[in-house]
Amino acid sequence: MTTKSFRALCCVAAMSAPALPAAADVSVQFVQPEHFADVGDYGVRSQRNLESIKRHLQALGDRCLPAGHALDIRFTDLDLAGRHEWWRSGAYDVRIMRGVTWPRADLEYLWKDEQGKVLAEQRERVSDMDYLSRSAFVRSDSDPLVYDKAMLSEWFERRFCPQQRG
Repeated sequence: MTTKSFRALCCVAAMSAPALPAAADVSVQFVQPEHFADVGDYGVRSQRNLESIKRHLQALGDRCLPAGHALDIRFTDLDLAGRHEWWRSGAYDVRIMRGVTWPRADLEYLWKDEQGKVLAEQRERVSDMDYLSRSAFVRSDSDPLVYDKAMLSEWFERRFCPQQRG
């Protein structure tokens, strides 16, 4: 088989393959983030933190939610793990993690199936007071939001991943 005929065969196979169902739609909104308890330094870094959390939740939705489902998540407050201790010399860009600086999020969500039927609607406070007890694997991650994302992953999987709900 020549390269040209192989390409043509691949194109025909791709065009005749059944269309994949639409992926789940996860919408993440941050309501007045300028009033949140802590999203990092305000400005570019805080916007990057919010975008990173948004992408993380959307990836969880792609992995967990059935195709065609819609999940709208609205954050009304967010307090990231750790604190900037401005008085420490040389620690301008470092978040100091202590037992009293656990991550917390106030959020509400609306989950609908592919026909638009409401499966769940809730307002919750999510927190992880034991965040420093997480495994060494999590703690050694280079992601600055590793504890916050771990907390949100745990919450998301308990609520929306069928294999986790068991």
